[in-house]
Amino acid sequence: MSADEILVCVSDDIGIRTWLERCLQGEWHIEFVGSSDLSRISRLVEAARTRMVMVAADDADPERALRVIRFIASSDEELAVVGLVRRVSQDFLLRSMRAGARDCFIASSDGEEARDRIRELLAHTPSLARAGGGHAQNRIVLVTGARSVVDSRFFAQNLVFNTHFFHPDEQILGLDTASDDRHAFYLDSNNRLALQDLIRNPESLDSALIETALEEYLPGLRFLAGQLSIGQDGDQENTDLFIALSQLSGLFDRIIVNVDAAVADFWINTVGIRAAELVMVMHPIVEQAHEARRRLDSWKERLAPDCRVSFLLDGYEKKGVPPVGDLEKAVGVPILGTLPLDWGTRMMAMNAGLPLHRLPGKSAYQKALQKILQERVARETERSGEGERRVAKA
Repeated sequence: MSADEILVCVSDDIGIRTWLERCLQGEWHIEFVGSSDLSRISRLVEAARTRMVMVAADDADPERALRVIRFIASSDEELAVVGLVRRVSQDFLLRSMRAGARDCFIASSDGEEARDRIRELLAHTPSLARAGGGHAQNRIVLVTGARSVVDSRFFAQNLVFNTHFFHPDEQILGLDTASDDRHAFYLDSNNRLALQDLIRNPESLDSALIETALEEYLPGLRFLAGQLSIGQDGDQENTDLFIALSQLSGLFDRIIVNVDAAVADFWINTVGIRAAELVMVMHPIVEQAHEARRRLDSWKERLAPDCRVSFLLDGYEKKGVPPVGDLEKAVGVPILGTLPLDWGTRMMAMNAGLPLHRLPGKSAYQKALQKILQERVARETERSGEGERRVAKA
């Protein structure tokens, strides 16, 4: 078992949710969803690629839980479905087993005993096809800033273009959470759809919609505006965003997301478990280094265990700033690289609505970014080769 395996819990009871989170002790990631919308439950189960679904029963209305158990168990007989109750009820236990549940937990029982029973159930539950490779692998890169004054948007935009340059055969999506309309990033482009539209109509999200509603900026490269209005209904919004990003992950080889610093906690808490990489962009300022470390430390439990975490220094000049090594110690994660200020070129690119590589003349920013990515691609290729050699020896 590993912390990147996701369990799903259908529950409207805050007390049961709190008990379950405390009980799991981080051994498994848990996604919660309310019981009122069966289609949302079904989409979350699919998106999470889970092997276990827990369904909490309300003492005043146990029939609702039984309907959910019956619905989930009938949709996939290989899923381990478990009931959750506050107190023992022989009648509910028998009826839940008939509906398809494999076990029933009491939400006041010993945590160690519950974890042992979960391990036992998962040990006898096959690894489902959706939990395997292919498009199911984590492929999301999250880019955010240490503070709102850091323009992670410009870096993310150019990271998308340069990633496309090094991986021309892949389908790549650039998603900008700072866009307040259908114009993603600083580009002079417009799409018929924004992320909010996909979240409202998840059943319509497929390859045909992407091909018709998201125009290719370049062959294999598309952009999407992703600013969301985060309201009071946090659980539902978390679930809907998680489902949408999981669906998009099945349609693209890589998704690079500029996460506005103001909503970074929400995004990391929601889709961090799906992230292959997290890049924290900051200026070479000690105060920002401390803030970057605070934020990264607070997100550790919400990221996939194998997520690569690094930071990037933007606007770096050798004179008058702390040494890179000191900043790396302060942040506590490896440095991805440094980018020069190159303010004139940036302004020209933003105001023209064009990527850097389409501007006349040479850009120090573009040159430095390409060097960073070239070194990263070389490291990835080396790691991939080592993995293939290990498999061959085995």
